[in-house]
Amino acid sequence: MNLKSFEELKLSGNLPTPAGVGMRILQLTRTENYSAEEMGEAIMADSSLTGRILKLANTASNSGMEPVTTVSGAIMRLGGRTVRDLALAFSLVSERSAGTCKGFGYEEYWSLSLARAVNAQVMTRILGCGKPEEAYICGLLGKIGRLALASVYPEVYARLIASGITDDLPLLLEREQAEFDINHAQVGACMLEEWGLPDSFGEAVEGLCSSRDLPDLDEGVTNLTAVLRFADVLARAFLADEHTPNRTWVEIGEGLELLREHLKLKPEGFIRFGDTCIKEWQAWGESLDVSVHEGLKFKMLLEQVARARKAIAEGQEERPRPKPETVQKKASSKVTEQHPVRFKILAVDDDPTTRQILVKYLEDQNYEVVEARGGKAGLKAALTHTPELVISDWQMPDMDGLELCRALRKTDAGRNMYFLMLSGHASEELVIESFEAGVDDFVTKPFIPRLLMARIKGGIRLAQLQRKIEQDKQTMMKQVAEMGVLNRKLRAASLTDALTELPNRRYCMKRLESEWASIKRTRRPLSVVMLDIDKFKSVNDEHGHDVGDIVLKETADVLRDSVRASDEICRLGGEEFLIIAKNTDEENCAVVAERVRAAMESHVIDHPGFERAVTVSLGIACSSDGHESVHSLLKAADEAVYLAKESGRNQVRKATELGAKKKSA
Repeated sequence: MNLKSFEELKLSGNLPTPAGVGMRILQLTRTENYSAEEMGEAIMADSSLTGRILKLANTASNSGMEPVTTVSGAIMRLGGRTVRDLALAFSLVSERSAGTCKGFGYEEYWSLSLARAVNAQVMTRILGCGKPEEAYICGLLGKIGRLALASVYPEVYARLIASGITDDLPLLLEREQAEFDINHAQVGACMLEEWGLPDSFGEAVEGLCSSRDLPDLDEGVTNLTAVLRFADVLARAFLADEHTPNRTWVEIGEGLELLREHLKLKPEGFIRFGDTCIKEWQAWGESLDVSVHEGLKFKMLLEQVARARKAIAEGQEERPRPKPETVQKKASSKVTEQHPVRFKILAVDDDPTTRQILVKYLEDQNYEVVEARGGKAGLKAALTHTPELVISDWQMPDMDGLELCRALRKTDAGRNMYFLMLSGHASEELVIESFEAGVDDFVTKPFIPRLLMARIKGGIRLAQLQRKIEQDKQTMMKQVAEMGVLNRKLRAASLTDALTELPNRRYCMKRLESEWASIKRTRRPLSVVMLDIDKFKSVNDEHGHDVGDIVLKETADVLRDSVRASDEICRLGGEEFLIIAKNTDEENCAVVAERVRAAMESHVIDHPGFERAVTVSLGIACSSDGHESVHSLLKAADEAVYLAKESGRNQVRKATELGAKKKSA
């Protein structure tokens, strides 16, 4: 996990972050010195958040249990830590807004995330392989790393999307690593760790994002990563449509069939399972105001899989047509280019007559107006359309103007909106209460149009200033993010050998010093394999340095293919390489070294005028042989290489043999 690169992402200030009650809970629970009562009070400050937690507490419980009706009851049933994590996840969804990364599909991202969460919850409940509510949290936040990279680097990530590689997971991870020195799987795990979620959550999220491999029947679905991968397949099926390529439908179908076998369900039972997931997804979509597909039936999806298989078998696979909404977005973007952006005002009033009068006055002044009937509709419209200014009536039956203002001030988007209150009563107490709630200005009804417009213009001037500050902030944050990428690339270049693209000697020494400090604490062995290409000088002398460079690059490739995933390879310089083998004793290291030697001996370098293999001499040294420093360890490995060359080359020798040789001499 690249923690340094993640710290640089945090400096941008654009990472998705819980806000409002979620941030309050995050601050409250930074240490263990908090009570369940304090957390419960913080959650109950947001009625919608309270309802969602109670809903999940009841759906995740076993049948026959009494319904939970209070936050304290949810804490007792689910545990304080789980309720805390749920509150963070739900507040993050509530704070979602469309970002600036073109082509990302923010609404689709959250719809897919919610489907994955619900599917993981239902699957965990059926399989009994974990806590359903924990699976829900991990499903909801499973691909938060992609959202984070799109938020911090919108322009660069938009180019990755436009290149069409997002469906090719290994290539996407590789390109992200090259661009940002960190990929979305690592970012997601780091974010969950930053928020204090359990390590197992981060591991599951990183596992979900790093591979789409599904466990076979012999392995079983026994861990959270496997649950999330199957939940993701099911979620992709929910969001697929007639524009989805047939090959994608077939891939989804294979995953669904494997899931059915894991669940040990007959076709009829599997359809009921799928419909259950869809219904819960739709119910949660309404609760969280996330778009879902209405009228969807699981049987329809399975039928589409069958049609896709038939089409491919008959050679009818065609390039999918663009989705209609994509065309609409392109058309609307042209309109935006032709007309300057007007200031947006939200008019909130439950009385249609008053609202129509207000809207007409505003539109006559060339403002872009969004209207909402009542406080709850106004809150939804404000978070959806993000107006610069909100004009709201005070007395409304479902949510009054003060409640609306307080709710908006708890959100990042609503915190910067200019809020103007209308009321037929202007008592001193009401005015004071309004300003304490976060209202910026107050106008009595019936309003005088010229006076109201003057107040609005004052608010617009402040909104313009706020917009300029926000633009300057975004520019500064963009510069910080770009500087972070540049710094990481420069740092990577300074630690990378340009020819072989392996870590260089500088990196090697830093890594060894770090591992040496670690083994002093853990007492685990650390071994190194020093490798020297036999008769490399004669290659340069007889064939030229261009051939010598080819030999070095192919040697690096063979090393990459021959060592274990946990081993690190570095080029020390010239024809010398080093393998760092963590948690490995001398005997096991000798196995790695012999595998490398044999691979080099059998690898033919196919180049005009040089069509043969080269051999290498290898020396092994282990920390457990009494070495007091990294330099002592490397010196012993170097001496073992010399012994290998002295003994005829193309062989592996151990540093422990040096002592035996000296004794015999």
